[in-house]
Amino acid sequence: MEENRGRLLVVATPLGNLEDITLRAIRVLREVDLVASEDTRRTRKLLSSLGIGVRLLSCNEHNERERVGDILEVLEKGRDAALVTDAGTPGVSDPGARLVREVRERGFTVLPVPGPSAVSSALSVSGMRADAYHFAGFLPNARGDRRKALETLAGLLVPVVFFEAPHRIMDALRDMIDVLGDRNGFLAREMTKVHETYLFGRLSHILDELRRSKRVRGEITIIVEGSARKAGQERAVTKEMKDLLSVLLSGKRMGVKEASTILSRLTGMKRGRIYQAALEINNEINNETNSEMNSEINKGEEGV
Repeated sequence: MEENRGRLLVVATPLGNLEDITLRAIRVLREVDLVASEDTRRTRKLLSSLGIGVRLLSCNEHNERERVGDILEVLEKGRDAALVTDAGTPGVSDPGARLVREVRERGFTVLPVPGPSAVSSALSVSGMRADAYHFAGFLPNARGDRRKALETLAGLLVPVVFFEAPHRIMDALRDMIDVLGDRNGFLAREMTKVHETYLFGRLSHILDELRRSKRVRGEITIIVEGSARKAGQERAVTKEMKDLLSVLLSGKRMGVKEASTILSRLTGMKRGRIYQAALEINNEINNETNSEMNSEINKGEEGV
């Protein structure tokens, strides 16, 4: 590599608390010729707080392709450039992968400047073993697509880490309970910020806690424990579960959906599997009721 060729430095920045920035990150941001940023307004506030007046360039999911040329121009002059995101480590559910790949393919050096990450920060305080884990990022917006995505993750034995937006978290949790079962989960909101919040317990418990909040705000990371069974191995609805469903459904005490939800929360089994069993039991109850009614009608007709 020629000595006069610049480098691209991928710099992690604080999730919220400015004290979390590393000494190396501060030095790098002071020394580079250009900082490519997802949101220049937020980055300018960070740099201003550090007394840094470096040139900023917008680089987000909408213009990343076009910005590659601007950054290569800086590197070709032998100067360094930095890539940052709004918060945390660039390239993790954020723009940057295309830029990094194209810069490296042109023969320039790309180096990480490690620091804060929402994924590792949440895992570190979740209480779940993280010898291995799966990062799923943001789930799809559409409910059908979201549930399909969850179905592909249902058999994983390791914890699954998600990012989620405040306005979708309630729907996402409901779908997780339906598709994955009422597993243990951990929710981190606004990490390192003034109103940081952490919730642990069954997904249904986390959902109930959020319902009590007037309004859910801020960045959310949620971790769901892995499946207790190997992929493809489904837990059967036991006789005891069926007996309980019969009690819940008899006498029209509650509907199939409500009974399935209650049993799912009690057992941690996917509601979809319980729902099928509940439908069958409900049909049997209805058939028996109809048979008894017909029998009484026939008896009445015979006595006439």
